[in-house]
Amino acid sequence: MNKIWIRLGIGLLFVFLVLQFIPVQPPLGKNANEIKTEERVKKIFRKSCYDCHSDLVEWPWYSKVFPVSLYISHHIEEGREELNFSEWETLSKDKKADLAEEILEEVEEGHMPPKDYIFLHSNSKLDKEEIEILRDWLQSYSEN
Repeated sequence: MNKIWIRLGIGLLFVFLVLQFIPVQPPLGKNANEIKTEERVKKIFRKSCYDCHSDLVEWPWYSKVFPVSLYISHHIEEGREELNFSEWETLSKDKKADLAEEILEEVEEGHMPPKDYIFLHSNSKLDKEEIEILRDWLQSYSEN
C-alpha cells in the first residue's frame, strides 16, 4: 500500500513539474497609458489597483507557477474587462461618471482591493485618508 502512495506522489510531482514548462501567456495590454490625474491619486492606483485594472501590471514571481499562473491571468482579464485605467482617457464623460460611481461603491464597501489580493500585497490595503482622496477624485466625475 505504501508503494502505491509513493508512486502516486512521484507521479503527481512529475506532472506538476512538467506543467511548469507549459507557458501561460499573461494578458498583455493594448497600451501602457497611465491615467492623467494628480500624482496622489495615481500613487493610490499604482499601489492598490493597477495590477488588475491597467496595462501596467507588475507580475510577481509566483505568477509564473502553474496553476497560480492560470488563476492570476484569468483574474486580470476579468479585472480589465470591468475597468482598465490604461483606457480611462478614451472613455466618454458619461462612462467615466458611471465607473466612478461603481468604483466608489466598491472601495467604500471594502470589496476593492479584494481580500485575496491584500493577503499577498498587504501594502495595497486602503486607509481612510486614501479612501477620502479617491472619494474626492471620483465625485468630481459625477459633478460634471
